[in-house]
Amino acid sequence: MAAMSVREQTDPMPDLATENNKKRPRQQSETANGARPRRGGRLTEARRQEIVSLVAPLFLEHGYEAVTIDDIVDRIGGSKRTLYDRFGGKAGLFEMVIKDYCATVHRDLFTGIEKHTSVEKQLVEIGTHFLNLILHPRILEQHRLMVSMGRNFPSVAQMFFQAGPQTAYNLVAKWIRQQQAAGKIHEGDADVQAELFLDMLTAKHQLALLTSSFECTSPKDVAKTVKAAARLFLYGAAGTDRSRT
Repeated sequence: MAAMSVREQTDPMPDLATENNKKRPRQQSETANGARPRRGGRLTEARRQEIVSLVAPLFLEHGYEAVTIDDIVDRIGGSKRTLYDRFGGKAGLFEMVIKDYCATVHRDLFTGIEKHTSVEKQLVEIGTHFLNLILHPRILEQHRLMVSMGRNFPSVAQMFFQAGPQTAYNLVAKWIRQQQAAGKIHEGDADVQAELFLDMLTAKHQLALLTSSFECTSPKDVAKTVKAAARLFLYGAAGTDRSRT
């Protein structure tokens, strides 16, 4: 990620919405979050995905601050005016990239989960999908970028947390409530339970990959962690023999 200048290190960075308003032509005062109608023809899903795939590497490799409007125009084509009118400028495109990455994780979280199997097997499958997804190099780079931006761009960090981790917690909490309603999991705060389960999965592997030279973790390590977390979640440290507690 590009090194920051002395001014960037000493001056507080503006909020993304503030920065976007300053750079946008005067008549286009709304930010990416302002839901201003975009000009031009309809943006197809194929074109949107193409734009995300072209722009995402710029942000992930160089950081938000170092990427300019000219860099983006050079990469995706068009004009600066079109960039502001259709996407909300650099801030709008960055938000689109982050939300697209988060949506990928959530879309695949329950892929292939068979509802007629045991709760433990379903939980292991959910955990395996989740851990493999968040340990993907692209998602790890996104996480690094968001952590580095958190202090200077708190609104972006909050958007990432809501679109990413919080949505994942909500999806797993919904599954837990379904199992509770069916009498397969004891009653309790499903939101807290979802947070605890997913956090058990991420701590060791994600931290190791984010802070060290490790390039990957083995499928065997992932399977071991997920199985242990699922059993601890369902049966507790004392197991099924409650007479020992």
